[in-house]
Amino acid sequence: MTRPAPADATVRAARRPVTADALQETANHRTNTERAMNVPHPPGRPHDVAVPPRRSGRFRRTARALALAASLMASSAAVTGCTASAEADALRTPCGLVIDGSGSGAAGSQGFDAEAKLKSTLVPFLTDRSCGTLAFAPVTRSSQTSSCRVADVDLDPPADETTDRDSLRRSVRVVAIQGALTMLKCARTQGGSDVLGALARIGDAMPSGKETPSLLVVSDFEQADKEFTLRVGEIGTEESRERAVDTLLGARGVPGIAGMDVYPVGYGMRHDARPSEYRPFDAFWTEILSRRAKAHVHDDYRK
Repeated sequence: MTRPAPADATVRAARRPVTADALQETANHRTNTERAMNVPHPPGRPHDVAVPPRRSGRFRRTARALALAASLMASSAAVTGCTASAEADALRTPCGLVIDGSGSGAAGSQGFDAEAKLKSTLVPFLTDRSCGTLAFAPVTRSSQTSSCRVADVDLDPPADETTDRDSLRRSVRVVAIQGALTMLKCARTQGGSDVLGALARIGDAMPSGKETPSLLVVSDFEQADKEFTLRVGEIGTEESRERAVDTLLGARGVPGIAGMDVYPVGYGMRHDARPSEYRPFDAFWTEILSRRAKAHVHDDYRK
């Protein structure tokens, strides 16, 4: 039997039918070759392995910016919280002290002891009223023009977050007491008892603002100056009191303490034991302080 020529064998191989197994084998071989060469899959062919997309430089920069912004917002919220707490705790009331340097304020049975009453009431007053500042005015023979002057005290000075605010406030209250004693010492050298002038002076010293001023008046309210002397025996009737009030206020005017809170200490002590004297005395000053000057008078520290 004669063996066919090689060319005929090639022709016969080419004419053999192509099976499904042969196609799959060819596809597998191509896929393996592409993987080895890192060739992308042709369109339409599913990925065998999910590879996370690479993030661009812009994306990374944006992410870092967002993280920084979040950190800054958190820090700002913390600082705002501390600031809000400090503001809520701030001492805002403008306060004033009137201290009587007349002879009736001396210690002993004949006086109401202005110094003792000052020392026992000033700090409670400053604390209870949340005083942020304190101004001073003396009761002398001519209170408004008196040369006795003491600088205002800031009772709530600024401080950083590491400062013990309570300790700092206690320290400045000591300064306030020293200022008050200095004012009292000076007032005692000038004599006289112009209570109305002292009220006018402290009223003028109060700053205008939203907070209502509080005034501590350490005085027995015995008006006695060169132009007017209060005599209880002369104000026993309503008509006589009206005349006395008009005389006192006539040339001087009403003190500018409208709406302010007034806390007397030592008020009317010379007349406490005699109701017949105290009633006209109290009516006289009630007319001036509450009705004419329109102040709010309180008894919290009256002794």
